[in-house]
Amino acid sequence: MKTYIAKDATISEGVTLGSNVTIGKAAMIWPNVTIGDNVHIGAYCTIGEPSIAYYDDPQAHVFKTTKIGAGSVIRSHTVIYEDVHIGEGFKTGHHVTIREETRIGIHCSVGTFTDIQGMTDIGNYVRLHSNVHIGQLTKIGDYAWIYPFVVTTNDPYPPLGNLVGTHVGAYAVVATGSIVMPGLSIGENALVAAGAVVTKDVAAEAVAIGVPAKERGTVRNIKDAEGNDLYPWKEHFKQYRGYPWQAEPPND
Repeated sequence: MKTYIAKDATISEGVTLGSNVTIGKAAMIWPNVTIGDNVHIGAYCTIGEPSIAYYDDPQAHVFKTTKIGAGSVIRSHTVIYEDVHIGEGFKTGHHVTIREETRIGIHCSVGTFTDIQGMTDIGNYVRLHSNVHIGQLTKIGDYAWIYPFVVTTNDPYPPLGNLVGTHVGAYAVVATGSIVMPGLSIGENALVAAGAVVTKDVAAEAVAIGVPAKERGTVRNIKDAEGNDLYPWKEHFKQYRGYPWQAEPPND
C-alpha cells in the first residue's frame, strides 16, 4: 500500500509523514505534526488543531509538536489538538476530541464521542469506551478500562477552577455511568460498579458500589454463575486483545 492523500485534504508546511499513510477526505493536518508509518487518518479529521493562543494572534503562534504513532487508526471527524503525543497502535472511534498536553501510551483505544480535555496522562493498553469524559489533569494507569458515560472531574468548587485531577490505577475497571470526584484515586485492580459516584479514594483490588460509592470487599471474591474466579481480570482474561502476556491467536 502506498501513501494516499485525498485531493481536498490539507497538509500544512512542517508536517512529517511516514510511509503507507492514508489521509481521508477534507482532513486538515496543521503544522509540526509527525505521523508514523501505516497510519490511517479518516475523513474530516483535524490533527494538530491549534490552542486558543493561535486565534488570539495567528501570526505569532508557534505550533507545538503533535505525534501520532505508527499503525494508528484515526476515524472520521476526530480532532486532535497540538502538543498531543500518542504511541503506536492507537485507535479511535468517530467524533473523538483530544485536547492539548495529552500523552497517550502504546496500543490504546478511545471510543466514539469521547472527550479528553487535555493535560492528561494515559498509560499503555488503556481502553476508553464511547461517550467518556476525561477531565483535565486525569492520570490513567496501564491496562485500565473506562466504560461508557464515565466522567472524571477536576474542580472541587466549580467554577473557581482550582483544578485537581483524578488518578485511575493500572488494571482498574470503572464501569458504565460512574463519576469520579476531583483529586481522588482508584487503586490498581479496583472495580468501580456501574452508576457509582466516587467521593473517597478506592483501595487497590476493592469493589466500590453505590451513591456515594462504598467499598464492598475485594474483587477476588467476585465469581461467575459457575463459581469461577474473575478478578483481577488479567489473570482470567481469555479474549485476545494483543496484551503482552497473551499468545498470538491461531491463524485458522
